[in-house]
Amino acid sequence: SSSSSSSSSSSCWDMSAQLPTGPNATISGGDWSGVGTGTSGESWDFQTCTLLVERIGLSNASMFRPVRHWTLDWMTQHCQARFGVTPQPTQLVQQWKFDDLPAEGASRILFTNGLQDGWSVSGIQHNLSDTLVALNFPNGAHHSDLAGVYDLDRETPDILQGYEQIQALLSTWLEALPSYQLHGKKAVVNEEMNVMG
Repeated sequence: SSSSSSSSSSSCWDMSAQLPTGPNATISGGDWSGVGTGTSGESWDFQTCTLLVERIGLSNASMFRPVRHWTLDWMTQHCQARFGVTPQPTQLVQQWKFDDLPAEGASRILFTNGLQDGWSVSGIQHNLSDTLVALNFPNGAHHSDLAGVYDLDRETPDILQGYEQIQALLSTWLEALPSYQLHGKKAVVNEEMNVMG
């Protein structure tokens, strides 16, 4: 008989391998597109249960994802059972004034968006000021704009140009800091995009 019709448990897919770690872990986490596995999944589930609440529902039924409307009630029940916390979907905006960064005097923030990433629609895609800068990568996917430099031969021209822009901008901002000037240090952003003094 073929391996696809085998009743051996070794040929079955273990759904529990997709669970994050931690108490009361479920496949349905705070991020309905998936929180991931292991400790990374646990930490992302916690973040989406506290300050990074994602109000995302699934409206189109498909064989992979049924219709699922997001509610704060469901989210609160999940987060209480999982971590004993209550979601605070507006706290970051209220505490840090994210709804009007220029008026709050914010500066030296770089927003990057890989435009092939579905999440980019909620990103800041236009400069808010000279020091609140948005860089968009038309060919960038989820995290390709921030996950570090990969094999440069495989990167698209817009990602390569973006790395150069990021390095130049961060170096300029770091060199302008008084602590770097006082201590005679020159800030350098190396090829791996790690900040070094």
